[in-house]
Amino acid sequence: MKNLTFFVFLTVIISSCKQERKDPAIFYYPAEWEPQEAILLGWAEREPEFFPLAADVARALEGSTSVIFVSDTSENPQVFKEYLVENGLDTASFTFLTIPIRQALALRDIGPVYLINGLGEKKAVDFRWSYQDFFERFLIEKGEEPDSAKVYASFFDRNQKTDSLIAARNGIEVITSSLNLDGGAIEVNGKGTILLNEEWMFMVNPTSTKESMEQELQRTLGVHHFIWVGKGLVEDGDVSKIIIPGYVTMGTAGHTDEYIRFANANTILLAWVDEKEKDLHPVHTENYLRMKETYDILIKAKDQDGRPFKIIKVPMPDLRHRPNVVVEKWAMSDSTIGKEYFAPDQGVQVGDTLQYLSSSSYLNFLISNDKVLLPTYLHVGSSSEKEERVKEIFSTLYPDKTLVWIDATTYNWDGGGLHCYTKQVPKVN
Repeated sequence: MKNLTFFVFLTVIISSCKQERKDPAIFYYPAEWEPQEAILLGWAEREPEFFPLAADVARALEGSTSVIFVSDTSENPQVFKEYLVENGLDTASFTFLTIPIRQALALRDIGPVYLINGLGEKKAVDFRWSYQDFFERFLIEKGEEPDSAKVYASFFDRNQKTDSLIAARNGIEVITSSLNLDGGAIEVNGKGTILLNEEWMFMVNPTSTKESMEQELQRTLGVHHFIWVGKGLVEDGDVSKIIIPGYVTMGTAGHTDEYIRFANANTILLAWVDEKEKDLHPVHTENYLRMKETYDILIKAKDQDGRPFKIIKVPMPDLRHRPNVVVEKWAMSDSTIGKEYFAPDQGVQVGDTLQYLSSSSYLNFLISNDKVLLPTYLHVGSSSEKEERVKEIFSTLYPDKTLVWIDATTYNWDGGGLHCYTKQVPKVN
């Protein structure tokens, strides 16, 4: 009798889940390959080194997806417009939006997470941007008084309002969440499944449980099937912690868009270090161990309908790093890095030379309607054999889309990439 009762209960649960997915009124976070209305791109006059990336992405999307350029209210859009015109772009075809924003080039992480449903309606989720709370805890760890740490971290307050402000400009209802979650850490297949970096989620939500985070993600994103995966790439590490002795990076500490992506509802792309490379460098060795851990999780995982995933291993571009000398305070340049960026237990001293890693990855790509924008590394001497393999993978996955190769290496040195720089606005029917 107990077995029969359990069977009936299980049948009801499964049936209700399937019915929920078919209900057109239910909101969900659409997969990136679903139709898009526009792409958000940021720019800042104080960071002109990123203007070429903005122009290249906008040019790649011409005739395919509308582009909305976002900047802080203090910026003069005419400066940027003149640059675009000089580079052969028609500014009349773009929308320019100004809002109070601290880091316009981080729209993937701080921009709105748009939800849609089958009735043609749209909402947006306003998660907390993780770095502000993380930075506050980091300052306390360094000996700062809690009240002072909160004041210093409030420098990033504008970033916390970015998603709500952009959504409000378009009259879109906003769902507020206290969960720390960046857009680059959200990877969904549009059918109810989400991939989550377990270490990263607990790092930015230290007082939460796995159950509470899953409940909040189900409430906000409409997902109901959770796959918790292993650590991210060394190149995407947290600057305050040295993972490999002598190496440092300015990454996100493990956003999924650097190492694991859905290619379609049942296919997962995973960054991979080849067997013949894994022992050639300590960074390769650590990355191999991390990706192998996630691969072992994925081969046992099932999708929301109980089917195994197809897993495709994607080569990583050749390792790139440059020497940076440790200097006083919070300084940062192409050749220096401030001591204050590091946690006290890291033993970093002024005058040390550390190898600064570029956050390079072929998986930091963007799908937008009939285009796939991919980073290229051939011009910086990376393996043509690897890039040709990446081309084969994406050409097979997306035979009806045009592959556009873009130089995003400037952003790689800043801890991001093409996907980090962009944010899609889904189209509703």
